[in-house]
Amino acid sequence: MSFTYCFTFSSVEMSVRYGDNASNDDVIGCYVHLGLERAKQLEDIVAVRNAYMRVLNTLIDTMCDHCLASVWRKQCYRYIKRLLPLLYEILDQHQYLQKISEIQILYSYCFEQTPASKQSNKMEVSALPIVKKQP
Repeated sequence: MSFTYCFTFSSVEMSVRYGDNASNDDVIGCYVHLGLERAKQLEDIVAVRNAYMRVLNTLIDTMCDHCLASVWRKQCYRYIKRLLPLLYEILDQHQYLQKISEIQILYSYCFEQTPASKQSNKMEVSALPIVKKQP
């Protein structure tokens, strides 16, 4: 693998992870494509698995980053769903089910909180007694 290719892959990976080009959804697609092509060039099965998991974990980390735009994070989740058949092929059944469960829990936490549950969280905090400093 050439140095130029590795540099390009890492640059695009950073753009995805930090939402540098959030107005352009093609960046995520380019990153996934580069990652899959990179994994195809590897010969060791462990290295191939690690390359695939690197792409998936970057997308998961980005999906969970509340500092990024919701649209960007949801686009990452769409690509994660597209990678699930690949995940099924590279992990054993227990690991696959565990990873799917992790993704569902993270998605639920990041996107499916209803306004009512957010309001109840605020009420719980405001219901705490106010403690004043003693002079």
